[in-house]
Amino acid sequence: MTAQVRSTAWHSWGGNLTARPSVTVRPDDSDQVLHVLEEAVAAGKSVRPSGSGHSWSPLVPTDGVRLDTSALTGLASVDEDRQQVTVFAGTTVHQLNLILEEHGLALANLPDCAHMTVAGAIATGTHGTGLGQPSLGDQVIGVSLATPSGDVVTCSETHRPELLRAARVHLGVLGVVLTVTLRCVSAFRLHCAEFREPVAGLVDSLQERMSGADHFEFSWMPGTSVAHTRIMSRLHRLSATYTRPASPISRALRRTDDAVLRTSLSAGLGRVGALMPRAVGGLNKIGSMAVSSRRYTDISYRAFTASRPVHYVASEYALPLEATAPAFRELKALVERDGYELTFPVHVRCSPPEQGYLSPAAGRYTGWINLRQYGKRPHKTFFRAAEEIFVAHGGRPHWGTLHTRTAQDLAPSYPHWDEFLALRAELDPDGVLLGEHTREVLGV
Repeated sequence: MTAQVRSTAWHSWGGNLTARPSVTVRPDDSDQVLHVLEEAVAAGKSVRPSGSGHSWSPLVPTDGVRLDTSALTGLASVDEDRQQVTVFAGTTVHQLNLILEEHGLALANLPDCAHMTVAGAIATGTHGTGLGQPSLGDQVIGVSLATPSGDVVTCSETHRPELLRAARVHLGVLGVVLTVTLRCVSAFRLHCAEFREPVAGLVDSLQERMSGADHFEFSWMPGTSVAHTRIMSRLHRLSATYTRPASPISRALRRTDDAVLRTSLSAGLGRVGALMPRAVGGLNKIGSMAVSSRRYTDISYRAFTASRPVHYVASEYALPLEATAPAFRELKALVERDGYELTFPVHVRCSPPEQGYLSPAAGRYTGWINLRQYGKRPHKTFFRAAEEIFVAHGGRPHWGTLHTRTAQDLAPSYPHWDEFLALRAELDPDGVLLGEHTREVLGV
């Protein structure tokens, strides 16, 4: 095997998962990936691909082979006229954005976390916000996979389109992703308006607010009555002479605001709250008041994404759009009634219907409610209580976040569940790519 390191422990980004695979390998091309799979099959070992480790659900942990994709990075090909780009699986979203910028291109929509790998982000259905623009998975128009049988299988919108729909949210069980091809748009700017408003009034008109903006999201800090709303409006494409969207001074001020008030202060208050749980309510009010209203314009990927220096655990559910406001009200009542001490805001976003067979947004306009907790604070009881609310409203869990659903619970929610399982069985009949968690959630 390539670049193996025996008995090397693996830890997730959030710190809630750890594993000690028998072997860790880091291939740097498709031939080496196929060789890793061949040797694993011969040794009777399972293989789990890993990217940046940003999932909180135990998709990666294995006592077999961990296949580290971090060397499979960079640009494979670009077609500026057709606005398509192919990158290797371990390329991070940040690296992808820089590649696209060099060619005058951009993705139409992005998740807010840029250090995930492209293959890892689509594995779990990672999304951005906005009802009129596709999530990351639906911008994927081609995938190549290495299978345990020793084949490289490709799919696109015209060649094996059913496999493409499965690969758009693949959970790492269809094959080891080698390359991903994405449909792009011309590079563009976003105008961002961020402001405070009463959360009750916002939720009363939530569906209309989401429908009326290009990209809409809000967060609510428990213990307060205020929502922090963020509306992003798409501006014209960038001119050939584009350099910066704002003066160096205004960019420096925004970076200072991001670094000091929206990151360092939040991180500091979270750490204090972990040591002094009874102070969380007051600390949340201080943090909420410190975040001021602002407006700015920037190139799209800089506006979509944000740094995440504070590690946390998360649970997120995708709800029918019309159920998002009622579910949020019940969640807010739960927090206030039972006194849960949360050190992170509840984050609400939206997305259009998706085509991926196992996309949590498959076939319906979707509202997402994201729960986070500082890693050293208790979270299981709250996450499970919130999950009951979300499930009652027809919610589907984000595959990369914490949840307690099993295949028996999940299968009825996905119209193309059986098609996905059939493709998985075709590509990996012996279950080489299955781990304990994927067996549980898929029922295989």
